[in-house]
Amino acid sequence: MNRSHLISRVRGLLPLLLMVLLAVPVLAQDSPGPEPEDRDVLGQESHDSAGPLSLPGSTQRDTVRTNIWLTEALMAEIVAATAKVLPPAPAAILLEQERPAPEDGLYKSAVLRVLTGLGYEVYEADDDPARQAAVDCIYAFSLYGVVLEYPEVGRTLGIWRRWVDRSLSVTTQVNIKMAGSGRLLLSDRITRTFHDRVPGGDLDKVDSSLYPFSSAEPQESGWKGRMEEFVVLGTLAGLVAVYFANTGD
Repeated sequence: MNRSHLISRVRGLLPLLLMVLLAVPVLAQDSPGPEPEDRDVLGQESHDSAGPLSLPGSTQRDTVRTNIWLTEALMAEIVAATAKVLPPAPAAILLEQERPAPEDGLYKSAVLRVLTGLGYEVYEADDDPARQAAVDCIYAFSLYGVVLEYPEVGRTLGIWRRWVDRSLSVTTQVNIKMAGSGRLLLSDRITRTFHDRVPGGDLDKVDSSLYPFSSAEPQESGWKGRMEEFVVLGTLAGLVAVYFANTGD
């Protein structure tokens, strides 16, 4: 095969190759790949997905669930699990945080929503003991961590991000005792986790800078991922350069 014949064949194949490469990201949007095994937040038990234990959009499968939304939902699961040891409603519950943490506001919101939805009265400690309402139980909590990770990223040809795996966990120490006698009803460290796959174009929608735990960097951001991108981009640039160099002869 002479050189002129080889060049003519390369010229004929390059436009087709370029069309395929340009079409790949469009096809990737329609085929995000297999979904990892996961479960619905607030869905471990039938009563956890209804009434006061549900968050807006919890039954909509196509809803983009932000990291803050999922964090509060996992906290609500913990509150729902620990509420089973409480005396029947309408008992009065005193809420205490045993050590301050950035996530306390979210957990308090989850406690208030779940317990009041179940018919309980919820109070915070008053600095003036004379004004402190009489309560039946003390619900004390310590948040030991909210951990968000993006452990794996799927890309097409190492360039176009198709999906990002998301892993979120919430760990809380909960101590519940009777206010009058001090009888301990519960002392346990509880962890709830959630795993799903976020479409590549939705990563900015689920991230948030409101809390330190509500955003994270994908773990592919090391040298391995970067080198793959550089190699693929360099290859494509070389093919394009060869094509235009040959068409200019």
